[in-house]
Amino acid sequence: MSLVVAVSSAVLSATAYGTATAVQHRAAHRDTGQADASGVVRLVRDPRWLASVGGDALGLVLQLVALASGPVLLVQPLLVLAVPVALPVGRLLGGPAPTGRDYAACGGILASLAVFFGLVGDPGEASALTAGPAAWAFAAAAVAGAVLLLAVRGTHRATRAAVYGAVAGAWFGLVGVLLDSVATTWQRSGVGVLARPDGWVPLACLLVVGAAALVLTQVSFQVGSLAASFPANEATAPVVAVVLGAALLHERLPLSPGHVAAYLLCVLVVAAGATQLARGLSPA
Repeated sequence: MSLVVAVSSAVLSATAYGTATAVQHRAAHRDTGQADASGVVRLVRDPRWLASVGGDALGLVLQLVALASGPVLLVQPLLVLAVPVALPVGRLLGGPAPTGRDYAACGGILASLAVFFGLVGDPGEASALTAGPAAWAFAAAAVAGAVLLLAVRGTHRATRAAVYGAVAGAWFGLVGVLLDSVATTWQRSGVGVLARPDGWVPLACLLVVGAAALVLTQVSFQVGSLAASFPANEATAPVVAVVLGAALLHERLPLSPGHVAAYLLCVLVVAAGATQLARGLSPA
């Protein structure tokens, strides 16, 4: 385990994800409020969107390197840095210049991360995730996500965009845990572990839920403004990753009432900061 490699790779991953998100929203958003398959197919024909998927792929590789070098509880929250990174990229794509509130939001996000890391300390090394827990986590995420998506059908655009973003974020949180598990298992047992369920089941779950999260994110961009979907996505992903990292990978997470209250405050600050910054990314 190397925290230097983990942190630097996570920051670079967040930079790639933030850049890709800003470009994707510009390509995906149309002021129709519709979420349909034709819209997603249209994106595949858009060179800007295809280039942004390359940015996501780079971010994924860097995230895998980070998770192979450090714990989920430290790596996944760092990906929240994608939010402030997306702001200057949005400006380059024609968005408004950052305001004083935008800079304050960036400061709040950075301060929240610092507080969280100070509270968590050293989570220790993760345990490998076996086939059974991986399958159960995947099934629970799929069922819970489907229920939420069905529940908001026909509701206001902003509500649907926020719920779609939150579900996609939760799935991305699970992706982080599965990535960590796959990297840990491969490091300890080699690629030959794919011949056993403990190797291929987490990988299969990772591929399916990762693809679903990516598609749902694009749909959330189509449905409403980035200010609705992005904060929900960025606040949910680290929360789910941290909870599952502690529950499934047995990383250490202090859970005294004071710690829990501080964690919730950090999440609220990140969500508020993401909401402020996302306003500058939405097309006029």
